[in-house]
Amino acid sequence: MSIVPRQKKELTPLENTALKWMNFAFDLVVIVLALLTMAYVLYAIYDLAEIMLQGFDIEETLHEFLLVIILLELFELLTLYIKEHHVSMRRVAELGVVALVRKLVITIDYKALGWELLIGMAALIFVLGWIYVQERRRISEEEKFIIERGLNTQ
Repeated sequence: MSIVPRQKKELTPLENTALKWMNFAFDLVVIVLALLTMAYVLYAIYDLAEIMLQGFDIEETLHEFLLVIILLELFELLTLYIKEHHVSMRRVAELGVVALVRKLVITIDYKALGWELLIGMAALIFVLGWIYVQERRRISEEEKFIIERGLNTQ
């Protein structure tokens, strides 16, 4: 039994036009989301400065600071998608870990969360960490291959 490679189906002109319009619409939505994210980053930085000037509440300051970092990472993901039309799983894993750490840091009463949610968050952090390590290992193997073969990446 031989495996026959799948051939790409040729698209009709109508399908090609529809696909181009859908890609354009998707890119437009991503650009709008990136702009809204940056606007919210500016608002969060203003809010952070206001909190620091009114009185230095460490918990509230840390909460706002981590929110700014998460929003900047999200903005970077959106801009990378516009440039390359794909997003690295490593970056998504980083964003997920920072978001979960923020949730854990701002939660004052861990009993209110419940043990089920805490175990779920720990499992999610473990999975995101595992994805991050696997992506780093994969990238390292690709870099090692390029160095061994003397390939120029420029």
